Amino acid sequence: MAATQTLKVNTKKHKVTDKNRQSKVGKKLKKVLSLPRGFLLSGVKANIKYKNRFDLALIYSHTPCVAAGVWTKNSIQAACITYNKSHIKNKIQAIMINSGYANACTSIQGDKNCLISAKALASNLKIDSDAILLASTGVIGQQLPIDKIIKNIPKLVQTKNNTQDSIKCASKAIMTTDTYPKIYGVKMLLQESDSVESPDSKTVEQGNEEIDTQEKSACNELQVSDKEDSKYTSAITDNTIIKKPKKIKAKVWGMAKGSGMIHPNMATMLGFVMTDVAIKQSLLQEALGEVVQQSFNQISVDGDTSTNDMVVVLANGKAGNREIQEKNADYEVFKLALQQVCIKLAKKIARDGEGATHLLEVVIKEAKTLEQAQKLSKAIIGSNLVKTAIFGKDANWGRIICAMGYSEMVFDSTKLDLFFESKKGKIAIAKDGVGVQFNENKARKILSADTVRIVVNLKDGDYSAKAWGCDLSYDYITINADYRS
Repeated sequence: MAATQTLKVNTKKHKVTDKNRQSKVGKKLKKVLSLPRGFLLSGVKANIKYKNRFDLALIYSHTPCVAAGVWTKNSIQAACITYNKSHIKNKIQAIMINSGYANACTSIQGDKNCLISAKALASNLKIDSDAILLASTGVIGQQLPIDKIIKNIPKLVQTKNNTQDSIKCASKAIMTTDTYPKIYGVKMLLQESDSVESPDSKTVEQGNEEIDTQEKSACNELQVSDKEDSKYTSAITDNTIIKKPKKIKAKVWGMAKGSGMIHPNMATMLGFVMTDVAIKQSLLQEALGEVVQQSFNQISVDGDTSTNDMVVVLANGKAGNREIQEKNADYEVFKLALQQVCIKLAKKIARDGEGATHLLEVVIKEAKTLEQAQKLSKAIIGSNLVKTAIFGKDANWGRIICAMGYSEMVFDSTKLDLFFESKKGKIAIAKDGVGVQFNENKARKILSADTVRIVVNLKDGDYSAKAWGCDLSYDYITINADYRS
């Protein structure tokens, strides 16, 4: 007869704060270039607005996906936004994106063009047209050259693949004034949540050996194996089955476009994220909504919000994990991966601002609330006076305080400290709300770096937030003065 086991809950050993857990998991996310399982991309030159330029892209999944979307808050919305809002809860299998023309302010014909292009793509892919989403970017107020799009759909479908060439073509095809494609992906490991079949314990004590079966999530570099792992390895005892879950390999990968008309509440930006994680649609939507607030809604180039902004996530479940149906450890790992991808893409957009010479990051520390930190950082990043000062390498901190003042957030200006930072050094500009003596030459040197950071410590709470933008240069005017030509 086997020795009797005692079951006990070991809560102290695993008491970890959310912040610490996120930090540990975040460090284990690994950058990846390849697409998640089951996804294919393509991009072709359809001559939609310019000749010999990639301008029509396809995202395709072998199997239908659950989808989530976040849309522009501009009251004038493109036809594709209206179309997608009515389809986002369907099982989605493809997204087609065109650049050159926005299909915004195009009346009934714009809506018809959405239906025409969706049906044409569905016919070529041999799927239902209700499984298709659409996106457009470019000049507002002109009809899509629908004949050119229809003509190039067969080639778009035939060339879809998961190669680096396909990724390059697709990411180029969604660009307008962007100077480079914006892609980023991470890989991770998910773990099944039900480690021990026991009604009231997460730790099994067996003689002198304690077997820790606390729910864990881990993001590590994926190990490729030719062998099929069994779903579990099990140790069976008198009254407890201890199951060691299989680690599930998964990826989150995204591409985006955006360079001008970039402002919080998204921008003239399109973001497309793909994952092979299996997750409930409502949780996917909730995760995206939260992540967008910390990423795409925290960037600004020029203060304009577009008619076509969208971020869409497709999840096809090909990783093979048990579907995430609750906010468990796997959900947190996935959300952190999604957050990292979206923040990386948002920063790439900010860095590529039209005519930009600097990426600008604003950090608000020790705020009373998260809302306060986010709104103050947005106000600074959105100030044209701050942007022009950064372009001129001028440590004009009064403009920063001014922007904070019109943010509609109440704060104690007599407490704050302000710094400029970059890879070329750090310099204190204000302490306890009062300017301090500083070396102007050192400040100019710090502000000459490619990436400049403004740090404001409110010394009033435990919350922090970041926002990203760029300087405002002469070239911004040059680029936008003849955008339609």
